[in-house]
Amino acid sequence: LTAIEDLGMDEKRLPFGLESTDDEVEVMLEITKKVEQEPTNMILSADDIQESDLAGDWDLLYTTSSTMKFNKSLTGMVPPNAKFDGLMQKFKASKYLADTEYIEKIDAGPASFEVKVTGDWELRSSISLFTGSKSVAINVVPDSVSYLATSVRGDHWKSLGPMNLLDIIYLDDDLRIMRGTTAMDNIFVFKRV
Repeated sequence: LTAIEDLGMDEKRLPFGLESTDDEVEVMLEITKKVEQEPTNMILSADDIQESDLAGDWDLLYTTSSTMKFNKSLTGMVPPNAKFDGLMQKFKASKYLADTEYIEKIDAGPASFEVKVTGDWELRSSISLFTGSKSVAINVVPDSVSYLATSVRGDHWKSLGPMNLLDIIYLDDDLRIMRGTTAMDNIFVFKRV
């Protein structure tokens, strides 16, 4: 966990891996391969992962997502002279509802703001394209994107695409690592708040 946090926090660059080098991405991919096999991984040990296992608030620690790097954030709403300052993913789960909210912080000095993405989510069991083994994916369907005094539909917001369907490759009480379902090098690491 410390190695992951260290990779994402260089004061001279954008945080969370948004300006990571190819070498740093390779280090992250190696770390995730090792962590994926740990006995603490609920994905390996549990028969079924439930929505309640993911319910709660999660902060982004690191990503290798080329879309997020290009947009300099999840939503692409970072204005000139501002920077992405964090992403919290909130999962709510009950017997009947599974709601999610992404809260993206944009540091624009005194004009700092948040972008909120709301939607529904569900877990899907499948087989990984990369490993051929059992896989559990989070499927998110964005409903709206809200920022400042504006709210728009989120289902056509292209920059959200990389986080709409992700395989959970590692899960414990405090850490969640997800990989894109079509790209081995698209990694998102979240820590429970």
